[in-house]
Amino acid sequence: MSEENQSNDSNRRTFLQLAGLAGLPLALSGTASAATDHDHLGETWSVDSTFDQTGLKIETGDTTAFKGTTDTGSTAISALNLSDNGGYGIYGYSSASDGHAVHGLNNSGGYAVYSDGDLHVDGDFTASGTKNFVQTVDTADGEKRVAYTAVEADRAQTETTGVAELEDGRAEIDLPEHFGMVTSDDEDLVVQLTPYAVDVPGLAVTERTTDHIVVESREGTGDFEFSYTVRGVREGYENAEVVRDSE
Repeated sequence: MSEENQSNDSNRRTFLQLAGLAGLPLALSGTASAATDHDHLGETWSVDSTFDQTGLKIETGDTTAFKGTTDTGSTAISALNLSDNGGYGIYGYSSASDGHAVHGLNNSGGYAVYSDGDLHVDGDFTASGTKNFVQTVDTADGEKRVAYTAVEADRAQTETTGVAELEDGRAEIDLPEHFGMVTSDDEDLVVQLTPYAVDVPGLAVTERTTDHIVVESREGTGDFEFSYTVRGVREGYENAEVVRDSE
């Protein structure tokens, strides 16, 4: 047997051992274990899509289930889900209250986690730094990136804004239905008004709910535009803690 065939045969045996340990849908049963260091550089492992099973599943106790490292600028771990029926390329789960299902670490100025596409978080999102949107623009000095930072507040704030017109000293403004759907009725609304005229009487908000606001002039007269901003608290987050214990 040639050295290449021996190497391929050894790789196949090693893969079958791991598959038996992980529960892959292959012709192998029982429990396998490996206590020696080995690698599978350049290999591709495929699973028959007719089986409704996980491609590779690793379960551990208090240790790390699967770890990949690289210092060459390439990919340490790559997993592809090619199905049109959903699924995950990589799925992580931790049953510990202080554990991490997926943990990324980078010490070289790169990204610990990089998402090339939409990112969905079903739960709280916490960041010790800023939260930005970045947009590429053309400038006199060439292509640049503009970073706008999200506004921070001491409460889970909802907001709607617009421009309305006072007629005979009064304006009733219907707020968007979706604003009332997500804004608490138990917390006070904060309304800010800015008139778009110079000589105007004082303005006041005489009614404010999550459905509408009423704005009136002090003298009961006036026909001019003004802008408004209505802020509330997200329903279900009225008692969110601001000062929390360190993790």
